[in-house]
Amino acid sequence: MAILATGPGSTVALGVRVSSEGRGSAEEFFSRCVANVAVLDRAARLHAADGDAISAVSAAWGADVNAAQSVLWERIMVASTAPQHLFFRAAEALIPGLAVATAGEPSNAMQAVAASRRSLLDACDAGLRREIQRTWPEISYLAVLPAPTGEDLVAAAAERLGGMSPARFAQERYRLAQAAMHEAHEYRVRGDSAAAIQGAYDSDFLALEGYLVESAAAAGDAALLSVVARWDLATGAVTELAGLPDEFAAAVAVIREALCRGLGEADAGRMRGAFATA
Repeated sequence: MAILATGPGSTVALGVRVSSEGRGSAEEFFSRCVANVAVLDRAARLHAADGDAISAVSAAWGADVNAAQSVLWERIMVASTAPQHLFFRAAEALIPGLAVATAGEPSNAMQAVAASRRSLLDACDAGLRREIQRTWPEISYLAVLPAPTGEDLVAAAAERLGGMSPARFAQERYRLAQAAMHEAHEYRVRGDSAAAIQGAYDSDFLALEGYLVESAAAAGDAALLSVVARWDLATGAVTELAGLPDEFAAAVAVIREALCRGLGEADAGRMRGAFATA
């Protein structure tokens, strides 16, 4: 198993958890990683255009992680660590990288990601380093953004949580999701399918936000950096939909399947359990 260093005193195993279907499942994971690189690179550029340095850095780093996973697919066919865990550990790796990047002057978001890339490659052999580096997206667009500081990360997490603890935030989002779904069903009973589908859509995204914060906190991602990249992946899958069925239940099923597909197989079961019921 290849071990990549992610910071002082921290290592993470990158690999593919292969099911009984064997190589086919590994190939599906590889394809998903490659697709995720494109989704997250696009999201990072959009965040950068909005001047959101933290989200841009988080999405760019998520793209790097998926690119590294796609390379390692060819070297590792079986691993004990579920692939989605890397997002949480990568968030931990990013914070020391940010500290390195902001230690000197000048400093910008591109240098922050570059420092984290060096940290990820520290324990790789020369051949693997070259392979991974070839897959990484170009990040010069980040140079115009300031490198987020530790204080910036703390402030951004606090703003996201609205003064609540992660657990309380998740509970509140789940409560709001349930209320929105209840209202959606009322619209459905009254025959207003468009309003019902919109209500269910809103409910599912509230549940998604609660789930991402809850799972990030449980994994020790106090800065909630993994939330950004995983949100971008889930919502990216929804935006790729050609449209929604007119029938309520069918539309809800399509939205939920897309969100779960964006998050990945390992998250799908827990995410389905987080969605509001009727």
